[in-house]
Amino acid sequence: MSVEPDKVTAANLAKLDTDAETSEKEALSPITDGSDVRAQSVRSTLSFSQRTMDSMNTMIIRSILAVNKEPKRLPTEKRKASLSVPTTAVNFRGFVQKSGPLFVFQDGVESTLMWDDWLWTSMWMGIWAVVSLHPRLFICVPPAIAITIMCNTFFIRFPITDETRNMQPGDALRSVLQGSDLLHTEPTAPPIEPRPVVEGEMKYFLHMRDIQNMMRLIIDGYDHISPVVKYLNWSDVPRTLQIFQASIFALVFMYFVAPFIPWRLLVFLGGEFVLIHHHPWLLPALNAIQKHAHMGRKSHRRAQRQHRLKQRLLDMLDEDRLPEFVWERGWKNVEVYENQRFRANRQGNTDERSWGPHNLKQGERQAWTRGSDGFSASDTTPETIRLEPEEGYEWIDGDEWRIDWGGAWSPVGVDNQGYVYTDNSWSHPAPYAYGVDASVPKTPSMTSETEEEELDQMSDDELAVTYRAVTRRRRWLRRAVKVVESRS
Repeated sequence: MSVEPDKVTAANLAKLDTDAETSEKEALSPITDGSDVRAQSVRSTLSFSQRTMDSMNTMIIRSILAVNKEPKRLPTEKRKASLSVPTTAVNFRGFVQKSGPLFVFQDGVESTLMWDDWLWTSMWMGIWAVVSLHPRLFICVPPAIAITIMCNTFFIRFPITDETRNMQPGDALRSVLQGSDLLHTEPTAPPIEPRPVVEGEMKYFLHMRDIQNMMRLIIDGYDHISPVVKYLNWSDVPRTLQIFQASIFALVFMYFVAPFIPWRLLVFLGGEFVLIHHHPWLLPALNAIQKHAHMGRKSHRRAQRQHRLKQRLLDMLDEDRLPEFVWERGWKNVEVYENQRFRANRQGNTDERSWGPHNLKQGERQAWTRGSDGFSASDTTPETIRLEPEEGYEWIDGDEWRIDWGGAWSPVGVDNQGYVYTDNSWSHPAPYAYGVDASVPKTPSMTSETEEEELDQMSDDELAVTYRAVTRRRRWLRRAVKVVESRS
């Protein structure tokens, strides 16, 4: 006797779901030694609202934190059709045929946001301004949509004739005021009706293309959101604890501040910002302003103050997590410097892969050194230094090597990655790759105004030969605590 494949699949899936649910219940159920009876008696004393809130909280937490497996769903399986390949094919074919209005709406929203027709987008900016500042107008949106649809379909059913098109405005207004009996007027065109797209038509393949792009949009959205879960699933306990504490503070703070927030103005500015943000002129203008501001040395000086402030905050948070015995014994920061050299690839591209310790010349400083001058060389790396603490000190458990983002050791500061850049002889430091990166100043950071004037008088070719940041280094730190002396 033959069995249909869809029934076999449905039966197997149902059995797998039942087995999985049973095994999960067995794994989560405690050993019955009388505690179940006590738990049920305690649960029975809870009110219905308390049990409801507890179930909702559990469902929300599991739904948010579930990453590697599908979150547990509500008991709605009895209202769902069984998995069937023919049913899936029929539903997919019907979805392709009848999903046209969905993609028309999507195209309209995208066209409005991307300013394909600036008059149309400007009109919606005005509509949003009026509706957002007067929220009661949101009630008028559904009938306004219905009137718009009926007006569009009216001109399809009763198209404008040449006589009406050439009519003077006064005659047209007089004709409207006099009125016309639509019930006795013979339509000149058939009414527009929803018609599913026939398989094989061009629109059918266009709908399949749109479905393909929609699936890609969902995948990209998932990929952008999924990295956030690592901040909430306690994979890094100190970091998640900080977010948890900040969320509690924000919850209490917003509870008291929310009544004083001008929500109408906020909604108005938010909607207008979304439309202005996608204007085709805005991004090039912002890039030009950012490039112009990034070219100045003053911008890098401001960035150094921000880096050092950020480093102070990070140090305060890290030191707050240190155990008490570390403060009692005393501790110090052990430093090691990472050295790299620049070498353009064969295609002449200058990206981050052009930097590396493998480009260092023979006889100069090694890839890792104990001092910033590079002469106290060591062939060790932070991974091997972990096993070689200084005499009288030992590493703190759980405290790993970290980059010095503040760059207090450098007189000119560091960049966003913690590097300070120098020329071929490891001199003339700067917090940017001068002569290599075209988006930064072409000269190093100088404190003398005389040297800056001399550099400004040089041509680009002379600067490229004289000053070019082809070396860089950054500092790594790790805390070491004093060893307790044994008492004899």
